[in-house]
Amino acid sequence: MKMRYIMGCFMVLLFSVPAVAQQYTGMSGLIHVPSADMGEEGEARAGVHFLNREFTPNVLTYKGDKYHTMSYYLSITPFRWMEIAYTCTLLKSTKIVDGVEDKEHPGLHRKDRYFSLKLQPVREKPGKWWPSVAIGVNDLDFRVNWLKTQHEADVSRVVNSYFSNYYVALSKHFRLKGNVLGVHMAYRHWRWSLNSKWNGPVGGITFSPSFQKNFRLIAEYTGDDVNVGFDWKLWKHLLVQSSLQNGKYFSGGVCFCINLL
Repeated sequence: MKMRYIMGCFMVLLFSVPAVAQQYTGMSGLIHVPSADMGEEGEARAGVHFLNREFTPNVLTYKGDKYHTMSYYLSITPFRWMEIAYTCTLLKSTKIVDGVEDKEHPGLHRKDRYFSLKLQPVREKPGKWWPSVAIGVNDLDFRVNWLKTQHEADVSRVVNSYFSNYYVALSKHFRLKGNVLGVHMAYRHWRWSLNSKWNGPVGGITFSPSFQKNFRLIAEYTGDDVNVGFDWKLWKHLLVQSSLQNGKYFSGGVCFCINLL
């Protein structure tokens, strides 16, 4: 009995750090949907994410067809009210070998690089009713506005901005006998019309049980799909995320977290 008690205390200490889900951008949020939550102040993150072709924007295609890909990112929460991320997504293309284009063996040879920024002007406080409020943008590129007079397909060849969108998000958490229920809502707008299926109101819920507060079950509505999944922070540094889009298309990733303060 004594050994079981010691092991139980060890496991509680081992898994006692709260977790915040990482999106494919490296920002805090749900699965595909942004939230007003923020990472721990001073926390830096480095991760990699597998993206099912059903998960990626419709504008991300190769010869008219969508494809599975990967993203990797670096992100940080320098202040409690700010998050910044740098993300690279691998793009399918042909490769130049000895000056000759190898059209028979296309692969993930190119990269789409972009920055994300989220600010939280209003912070949720325990025991109060008002939610956290955040505003954010992913893949901001002003060159698109300079080229807006061109046909959208022509512009996308010059400036990728596949993941370009901005949003306003609200999050509120309720503590129920040690369990934590999170309610999240957002209004999001994507730059390209091909991604308009994700425009408008989106949201979801999260649930962390009292016995494992760094484990979250997630359900969300993206404006087009219903996704379910979980994230789990292990040993204070390793964050694991897994999800099923519409209950059948897997995406997921791992992230290393460390606090620099």
